[in-house]
Parts: sequence; C-alpha cells; structure tokens
Amino acid sequence: MKILSIDAWASQDGGWDWNEWFHVGDIDKEDFEKLKTNRQYIKWFRDNEYITKESIGKVGIYDDQYNVVLVQRRDGRPLFAIEYGCEY
Repeated sequence: MKILSIDAWASQDGGWDWNEWFHVGDIDKEDFEKLKTNRQYIKWFRDNEYITKESIGKVGIYDDQYNVVLVQRRDGRPLFAIEYGCEY
C-alpha cells in the first residue's frame, strides 16, 4: 500500500482540500493489518521516520474510509496517508 505525503490547503468550509499528494513509501498489507489503534498508526509513522518524536501529542489519525490520514491535531491539516482503499 502506498504512503502519501499530502500537500493541502484550507477550504472555505473549514476543512482541508488535498492539492497534491506524492508517493513517498509503502507498507505491506500484512503490516497494515496489524495496526489496530490510532496510537499504533502514529507509532508506525514515527518508527518509519515520517514524523519525529517532537510530534508526540501534536498529531492524530483520521480514517476517511479510503485512507488512514495522519493529521495535525491543532487544525486537522493532513500530513501523510496510508492509501488502503485500493487494496480492499
């Protein structure tokens, strides 16, 4: 499954629109299926060096039913995503 880096801008409705996204890595389906909680997703992103330990408490997870999206907690801005929807 693809790992995407997301370039997004704030939309007028208060959400975020993905301007562009870039394929920056991959995760095996088996490894993805082992991740069950938001903490496990965040730990995976951290362990695989997509984010640093300075992100502790500053990021969250959102599942849009096609991607598991790593977002900034303060404003919901998407940072990275695991694109799982094309696999199921």
